[in-house]
Amino acid sequence: MNLLIPETIRKNKTSIFFALGFLLIVIIYPFAMEKIVGRTASRYFIRIGMDILFFTAMGNAWNIIGGYGRQTSWASATFFAIGAYTSILLYVGPPGGVSLQISPFISMWAGVALSVLVAVIIGLPCFRLRGVYFAIATIACTTIFRQLIIYFQRFTGGNLGIPFPFQPKSIPSHLIFTDFLFRPYFFIALVWMLITTGIVFFIERNRLGYSLRAICEDQDAAESLGINSSRVKLQAFMLSAAMLSITGTLYVFMLRMVDTITYASHNLSIRIALVAILGGMGTKFGPLLGALVTIPLLEVSNAYLARVGYGGAHWVLYGLLIVVIVLFRPNGLVSLFDSAKTFFAKKRMNKAGGGSNGA
Repeated sequence: MNLLIPETIRKNKTSIFFALGFLLIVIIYPFAMEKIVGRTASRYFIRIGMDILFFTAMGNAWNIIGGYGRQTSWASATFFAIGAYTSILLYVGPPGGVSLQISPFISMWAGVALSVLVAVIIGLPCFRLRGVYFAIATIACTTIFRQLIIYFQRFTGGNLGIPFPFQPKSIPSHLIFTDFLFRPYFFIALVWMLITTGIVFFIERNRLGYSLRAICEDQDAAESLGINSSRVKLQAFMLSAAMLSITGTLYVFMLRMVDTITYASHNLSIRIALVAILGGMGTKFGPLLGALVTIPLLEVSNAYLARVGYGGAHWVLYGLLIVVIVLFRPNGLVSLFDSAKTFFAKKRMNKAGGGSNGA
C-alpha cells in the first residue's frame, strides 16, 4: 500500500503541472496577441479566446445533466437567453422604455431564479419519463421561449433584439462589465470558466455525482438502494440551468446586445452540447477540449469557406470534421489522453521487462 502513495502523488503533481501550465498560457494569451498582431487586430483573437472560455463554461453546465446524468437537454439556449434578457432589460430597459441601470451583479440572480423555475417546470413532469421524452420536451421549450420573445417584441425587441446605447462616458466606472476594452472581459470569462470547472470537480466527488453515476449505470438498481432518480436529475438540471443563466448575463454584457438568433436558437443549444459530447461526456476536462477544437474550427471554416457554395461550404466542412471525431473517438477527445497513458505505460513495462530479462 505504501508503495502506491508515491505513484499517486507523482500523478497528481503531473496533473497540477499541466493545469498550471495551461492557466499560465491562457493568462498570457491576450497580452501576447496584442504584441504579435497589434492592439486592433488582437481583438478578433481575444474574442475567439473568450468564446472558448464561455463555451467551456456552458459545456460544463450541460455536462452535469447531459454527461453525468445522461439526460440529453436541448434547452441550454433557453436558460442562456433568460439570463441575458433578464440582465439587459434590468439594465437598459425595453426598447423605448426607461433605463433602470441595475447592476449585472444583482440582475444575474434574478435570471438565475427564473431559469431554475423554468427548469423545475420542465423537469418535474419529464423526469418521471424515460427515453427520448425529456429531450423532446427540451426542444419544445426552446422553440416556445424563442416564439415568446418574438411575439412580445415591444418588450424584448423581437428578432431585432435590444442593443446597448453607445455612451461610454455615461456608464458608471464601477461596473467592470461595461468596460469597452476586451481584455477585462477575457479575464471575467476565464474566472467564470474556472468556477464552473470547480463546480464539476465538486459534484463529481460528492453525493450528487455518485447518485447521477449510479442512475446512469442502472436506474432501477439505484432506486432500489434508496436514490430518488427524479429528484437527483432535477437537482442536476436546476444547477445546469443556473450556470447557463449566469453565463448568459456575462456574455450579453460582453457582446452588448441580445437577439433571438444569437441567444435563443436551437443552433446554440446544439453547439453547447457538441462541446461536451466531442470533448468527452461525463469528464472534467471534456468541455474544455471540445471548445478548444470546435470554436477555432468554426472560425477557420467561416474565414476561408463562408463564400463557397452559397455560404454553406464551411458548415459542410465543420460537420464532416465532427463526424470524423465521433467515428474515431466515440468517447470524446479526452480519450486521446487515456490512449497516450496506455501507450507510455506499455512502453515502460516493455522496458522493465527487457531490463529484467537482460539481468
